[in-house]
Amino acid sequence: MTKVDILQSIRKRRPVFPILSPDNFEPLPVALPGSLIEWFKKSLKTAGAEIIELKNTELDSHIAAAWPTILDFTQPKIRAEYPASAPLDKLNKIEHALFAGNFGVAENGAIWIEDKDLPHRILPFITQHLILKLDAGKIVATMQEAYQQFKLNDIEFGVFISGPSKTADIEQSLVYGAHGAKELTVILVTLNQKNITHND
Repeated sequence: MTKVDILQSIRKRRPVFPILSPDNFEPLPVALPGSLIEWFKKSLKTAGAEIIELKNTELDSHIAAAWPTILDFTQPKIRAEYPASAPLDKLNKIEHALFAGNFGVAENGAIWIEDKDLPHRILPFITQHLILKLDAGKIVATMQEAYQQFKLNDIEFGVFISGPSKTADIEQSLVYGAHGAKELTVILVTLNQKNITHND
């Protein structure tokens, strides 16, 4: 058998793989360990984040008391002060920054934020203390479900954030803040105190 014969035989038997895309992916059924909120909170704690649960009416007063100098990037005025052209020395002075998450993922505690909420892409990573507020009703179970929540062609930039920045590459010692925020606080905002469960 010649080399050409071998290659032709391989081509004839080459398997056909489906095109993998968030648009044609069917999430597998998942057995949940309790409510989505409890699963999400457990995953966040494992990742090293702090969780605060507040009613919508408590949100503003808590933020003002806990972080008096916070930059709230959910406010158009603050976003306008830190455009993509903002000098790095100005960004480097940010200590506390607040952003709104679009949705959370229970299995790993990740929160999705995207360019419409980020006047400058470096902001969630250059701040020392990152605060993300999230509607407690916007939690999905898995990453498979997460990718059903948006279309990649509709956004220029987005990122999943789970826990503060940390690495153990430096002499096998766990270091926080090596590539991003030293602390992550997630504020779960609820209209009531009912747990939200996954509907199969």
